[in-house]
Amino acid sequence: MGGGAQANIIVSPASELGTCAPNDEIIVVGGYTHAELLAHTPAPCDDPARCGVHVLRQCGVTGRLTHLSTNAIGPNVAFIVRSPTNPSILYASTERIDDEGEIITLRMTPDFRLVEETRIKAGGRSTCYLNFNASREWMMAVNYWDARVSMLKLGKDGRPEIEAVRDPRSVLQQPGADYVDRVKPTREEHWKFRQRWPHSHCCVTEPYAGLVHFVVDLGLDKVFTYRVNSKTGVLVPKGSTRLPPGKGPRHLVFHPSVRSAYLVNELDSTVSVFKVNIPEEWTTPHHWDAGACREDGCEEPGAVLELAQCLSSLPEHEQGKTTISPQGIWKAASHSSEIRMHPNGRYFAVGNRGHDSIALYSVDQSDGTIALVDIVKSGGECPRNFNWTCGGKFLVVGNQNTNCMATMSFDEASGALKIVHEAAGVTSPNYVYAIPARELPSLISNADDFGGALPAIAA
Repeated sequence: MGGGAQANIIVSPASELGTCAPNDEIIVVGGYTHAELLAHTPAPCDDPARCGVHVLRQCGVTGRLTHLSTNAIGPNVAFIVRSPTNPSILYASTERIDDEGEIITLRMTPDFRLVEETRIKAGGRSTCYLNFNASREWMMAVNYWDARVSMLKLGKDGRPEIEAVRDPRSVLQQPGADYVDRVKPTREEHWKFRQRWPHSHCCVTEPYAGLVHFVVDLGLDKVFTYRVNSKTGVLVPKGSTRLPPGKGPRHLVFHPSVRSAYLVNELDSTVSVFKVNIPEEWTTPHHWDAGACREDGCEEPGAVLELAQCLSSLPEHEQGKTTISPQGIWKAASHSSEIRMHPNGRYFAVGNRGHDSIALYSVDQSDGTIALVDIVKSGGECPRNFNWTCGGKFLVVGNQNTNCMATMSFDEASGALKIVHEAAGVTSPNYVYAIPARELPSLISNADDFGGALPAIAA
């Protein structure tokens, strides 16, 4: 899989494709294809014909999932996002530790297959997160294994420019991550020592000015802040926030209106709540100069990310449990995975791999503090990723190690999550990206390119 390979595409019969209703959802699911290339250890893919990127349709009324296609794209597509400037393009990143990851440009056909357009090097290994600067001219690619953040120039049509195809415009590496280049550690060393060297895990933009980017590093227990010089494509460091040691931060989300941020910590299965204090000068339109780089501890008053709370994502009787992995490594029995804010900003969900559950929190709309509402089983093993769909009516969960998806209905009044549908045969789901069916005309904008008509959307 790679280099534009499109073999082993599985497409559901035309009778199952049917007609999409406007409130349906098209769900694109990343899947691991080559476990031996990864930093971690998902269950191996035992049927190569069913490995790759999956496309599903979700009924907006019942939540039921229908398989539309599985596409042999890889290796190990682990992040998917739609172009912010060209709605007919999807970007996907690949994870591997033996070589640079790649960023793939994809198009969707009228029969819901995915077709590669371009494939470029990502500037680092195990490419796990993509984001864009405010002007949408630059893509930021986060690479976990060697803690590099690469900047790639995008054309007006959303496709990578020639310079980006040859080489990223700039690559920033976190301090200490050159350990990868000097020592060449193995994945076995990584399993034993998760924080021996830096591991950047995501790059998230605050929603208040849309100009300051936060890069979370699991290995360093830090969150770094940057601006992007939109003329040169260089990441300009503004500061960093230290966390208590051993947290292993993974993913960060911001409240859409309250100045609060929520960080899921993978290694101790907790959620940290921060008051967000971004210096005003950081959000002026052209504040690109490096200046002095501010460093805070999260417990210091006035820190950019000022700690307000830290709650576990596990039931009390599960907290602090350890286990021996199949590889003989002593580790925590459960590790947190994803965090997703509900569209209404009143709740967010966190995944627990090991306990195999979803924790739901409510958010106080005055000060951003949180309370645990419930912890429910995920419907399978290792809920690595999930997403809200149909405007927040459902939560769709990918259970990586049992090759299945679960749809949970969500009651906004009570905060109740309940499994209403399970779909087997979705191999190694690791990322869940949802697109409203009403947007299909722009997603599949040039049906003639693929020799077919646009999918029907019911009135």
